[in-house]
Amino acid sequence: MTAIETSVPYGSTLDEPRNQEDILIEQEESIGLVTELRASNEWEEVIAYEHLSPSARAHSLTATTLRGQDMIVRRPVKFFNKDKTACVMAIYFGANLCGHDGVIHGGLAATVLDEMLAYVTIPSLPNKSGFTANLNVNYRRPIFSEQWVIVHGELEKLEGRKAWGKAWIDTIDKEPVLLTEATALYISPRTQGPITDF
Repeated sequence: MTAIETSVPYGSTLDEPRNQEDILIEQEESIGLVTELRASNEWEEVIAYEHLSPSARAHSLTATTLRGQDMIVRRPVKFFNKDKTACVMAIYFGANLCGHDGVIHGGLAATVLDEMLAYVTIPSLPNKSGFTANLNVNYRRPIFSEQWVIVHGELEKLEGRKAWGKAWIDTIDKEPVLLTEATALYISPRTQGPITDF
């Protein structure tokens, strides 16, 4: 697994504490896939959680509750393709998001995959509204804490009020290692539901 160096910058001393978020900003800028997507005309970087209303954001598990030191310290770095049928996101998981010491809780991995699947299915559903009807998760390898990972999502099929998608989490390595993957079915309600403009 590739480690990103967190060395002390030139002109600093070891006695000066470094803010975790400042370190993560430097790391974020060195992730190869993030650099590649920022340079691409096929992908648009968006601000994670900006699609949420203030109330929804305030009550969101990943946007608010799990944000903070040693958790989800920074907003994920998020990209959509032009028709919003594919999404890529880089996210850092801190030390306090574990099920077993040093290993990210499987429920958190499922939550992040479920959100990614919503990103790539709901924009294509009627009224841009939908809910998870089925979620299947396969855990391939442990996701270790205190590391960046890449979350991918793709719309696979659309039939009326139903949309199927797949998503997966892998490492930031040049040759990524698959960690967890999921498939899901999202259904748009028959009556007007909450509209989400990703």
